[in-house]
Amino acid sequence: MSTEEGKWKEAYAAVGELVLLYAGLDHQLNHIIIEVAQLVRSPMLEAVVATLDPRQKIELLKARADHIRQQDWRKALKAHADRLERVARVRNTVAHVPIVPNKTTGNLEFAATAATKLLKSLKFQSKDDYTVDRMGLHRVREAIDLGNKTLGGGQEILANFSNLRAALAAKSSARGTDEAG
Repeated sequence: MSTEEGKWKEAYAAVGELVLLYAGLDHQLNHIIIEVAQLVRSPMLEAVVATLDPRQKIELLKARADHIRQQDWRKALKAHADRLERVARVRNTVAHVPIVPNKTTGNLEFAATAATKLLKSLKFQSKDDYTVDRMGLHRVREAIDLGNKTLGGGQEILANFSNLRAALAAKSSARGTDEAG
């Protein structure tokens, strides 16, 4: 395998890992939304929540976080939403923008081709001197690391809500036993 071919395979592997990681984060976000919004469990609940756009779910998470009194939980939910947005931004780029070799460095980069994205990425120093911002593979690797950290944080959030649910159920059943006796 040539060095050139190896660079492309490495790029494809990083893109695939990020896309799959984000799919897992989105699935986990469904469960977090169910917990944070205190939705009543039903057989099709997760399927319904999954139909929401991830951006809507992230906004919902931020909005619900404002209503949580416990400061540490509120901070954790907002940090989780911020991390999800950062990973999503890179994921959307790698999923929708072609990867091309840089003509000067030879490194692979994601280069926007759509007119609006291309115009947004232009940086003008003068009318004849401009650059186009491109995203390199190092940003994909950083997003993968952040995504893994976000996945762990999401599991911690779900565990906290599970513990809360169990404590509330125990308190409710204890109250029920006291009233019966």
